Amino acid sequence: MKAAVAEGADAVYFGVGAFNARRRADNFKESELNDVASYCHDKGVRAYLAANILVKNGELAGYFDLISGAYSAGIDAVIVQELSFLPLIKNSFPDLGVHISTQAGVFNSFYATLLSGADMVIMPRELSLKQVKEFREKTNLPVEVFVQGALCFSVSGQCLMSSFLGGRSGNRGLCAQPCRKRYNGRYLLSTKDLCLVERLPEIVNAGVSSLKIEGRLRSHEYVGAATALYRRALDSLTKGGFGIDEDAMMDMELAYSREYTSGGMFKDYDVTTPDACGKRGVRVGVLGKNGFLKLEAAIMVGDGVGVFTSRGGHGDIVRRIEAGGKDVFGAKSGQTVRLFLNAKEGDEIVLTSGGARRKPYGMKGRGKIVVERKPVIFKTPQTPPAHLSGPMLLAKVYSLEDAKEAMKAGADGVYYNVFAKDFPFEEKNVGPYVPRCLAEWNARQALGLIEQARPKSVLAGDLGAASMVRNCEVYLDVSCNAFNDVDVSYYNGLGMTPVISPELSLKELDGFRDRRFVAYVHGRVPLMTTKYTLEETKLADEMGYAFPARGELDQKQIQNSVPLGLFDGVKRLERQGVVRYLLDVEEDVAGTVETYRRILSGERIKKPKGGYTLGHYMRGVT
Repeated sequence: MKAAVAEGADAVYFGVGAFNARRRADNFKESELNDVASYCHDKGVRAYLAANILVKNGELAGYFDLISGAYSAGIDAVIVQELSFLPLIKNSFPDLGVHISTQAGVFNSFYATLLSGADMVIMPRELSLKQVKEFREKTNLPVEVFVQGALCFSVSGQCLMSSFLGGRSGNRGLCAQPCRKRYNGRYLLSTKDLCLVERLPEIVNAGVSSLKIEGRLRSHEYVGAATALYRRALDSLTKGGFGIDEDAMMDMELAYSREYTSGGMFKDYDVTTPDACGKRGVRVGVLGKNGFLKLEAAIMVGDGVGVFTSRGGHGDIVRRIEAGGKDVFGAKSGQTVRLFLNAKEGDEIVLTSGGARRKPYGMKGRGKIVVERKPVIFKTPQTPPAHLSGPMLLAKVYSLEDAKEAMKAGADGVYYNVFAKDFPFEEKNVGPYVPRCLAEWNARQALGLIEQARPKSVLAGDLGAASMVRNCEVYLDVSCNAFNDVDVSYYNGLGMTPVISPELSLKELDGFRDRRFVAYVHGRVPLMTTKYTLEETKLADEMGYAFPARGELDQKQIQNSVPLGLFDGVKRLERQGVVRYLLDVEEDVAGTVETYRRILSGERIKKPKGGYTLGHYMRGVT
């Protein structure tokens, strides 16, 4: 925090305790809230609390106690993932800003009514700058974009890979980064770092309100250098002479650097480094005869370097630099110098560490921020008991033939992709399935197709599009991340019934008071949804598990290696008052639907041996 403030940040996001998306970081304690607010405000800097994880029912009281404490301490805003929390916070805590996390997946302007009262919307990293500008103009909402730091290969909020592979939920701040592991023998999901400093003029001209640097789980040297880089570039832009501080850029790369990408904002969707993972360093050049090389980056005596050969690599220190026949302390990019290293001709030299190049920012002229508030006593909402009638079997299918098979086998609702060329608009018993993470034009097209179909019900993965559907029953797919009673009541109040998150256990579902939701009981759970380039149709990890990758519109979904199958467990759900069940079926559609229909009718059906998982139904996630 001190590094960010010292180098010119206008605001700092930070986490407290367990309710933030970087629970593995050394977060602040709740007792430090007053000190954090005072430190930032004395420097003229806003303090924003990151409270952006999915919250279980048993955690709601503690979560809102934290919000209440932050409010009393004078924190300027809170960032949240669950849209159901927005009206609660705005109605209960006057003048506390609410920022909507990129985890909420706000991909189109049809979310506008759901975002009423939001003070900032953090855009998904996959949106182009044109799409960001269009969203801002259509909704008139301030927007924030990521400009620097680590990228997720998955759309934020749509990754269950860490959760299903190891029980550590990325949606709850404990991502174990399975994307940094090998698949098919390569690092196919390991992304470059985002770096948009060169594109700042375009971003500012698009009307973006806030630039976000991802600095948590990085060193204070990196935070300081990255903040300095963007602060100075932004200052130069406002003065009419845009420029990039090369010393700050070098400091940032030395503190931590992967290869950089401009990402989805500038339509670079090939964002991975399949042959490398982790920190690499700054390339200095390839050593020539007698230690000479033309520098591709500035270098100084005392810098640490990596020497990469055909046989491997090792480290060394720059103890002497010769330029023009004379010893020098440092040399700039483009100069030809002689280095005296434990290296041979043809070896690649990479800068890995060094002293700070930049001068301190020396922030001046900011007035002290004064926030005066009276403490608020917040009572966690007590959701009244509520149930759905049932039982009902809903089947999501992937071909028109399978849709017909599911109906014959006894499904109460059948859903098929509304974008499919053979979607049966004349068949009212087949409802439209609307994919998740829809870009503006796709969302608009989906709504037009739904209006044409005039269905009895819809299964929607995109919340923005779902919120605009009228005159039929609307189910929200698992992508909407309904996680607690507040979420369920909120969605039902909007006329939508959510499929509950598959990260919750049977015991946790039993604790719900509002049971107006659907349970995902069968199918290959989508573990990752990506809009980046992925050519493979199957990913095999180092343990031998194979994860199918299925295309859908402009995205790929990486599915679990083993399908979930609750089978007779649906009777336990029924006894708990959960009476609607989603089957996500690609194989043996008729047989699967018929099996669950027989189980619900009271028949004792033996669960198939092997080939299925109970997912999180028995253990849940941390």
